[in-house]
Amino acid sequence: MSLLPSIFLNGDMDMKQLLLVFLLAFSCNSMAEWVEYFTRANGDIFFFDNARVQKNGSLVKVWNRVRYKSSVMAASSYQSFMKIDCSEYSETTLQSTFYTDKNWTNPAMATDTKEKPKEYIDANSATERLASILCKG
Repeated sequence: MSLLPSIFLNGDMDMKQLLLVFLLAFSCNSMAEWVEYFTRANGDIFFFDNARVQKNGSLVKVWNRVRYKSSVMAASSYQSFMKIDCSEYSETTLQSTFYTDKNWTNPAMATDTKEKPKEYIDANSATERLASILCKG
């Protein structure tokens, strides 16, 4: 990114360079709309991607993230793709990744793409809060 300082120092930024700066700054999160929906008592913060929620009848597929307050087994954040069944109030993790940083950029290991067994959603859990948001009407 050594191009950016020289553009600003020389003061001769043309339209193409301005477009490049704009695209670099905003393209990374342009498809995602991460919404905070739950904070545990221990400080872990949960988010879901509102822009990519997929609803099909009583089934909802959603990207979910957790930023851990304290590292959990060398992971500082976590991302999963999950399916929530609103009719039976269950969840199935379809894929998951742990990250060494708090911004979901450095995977701690390869993404786990094996579907996990269905689990019923626990009362007062982060997933229960997410289901209450996504399973409305």
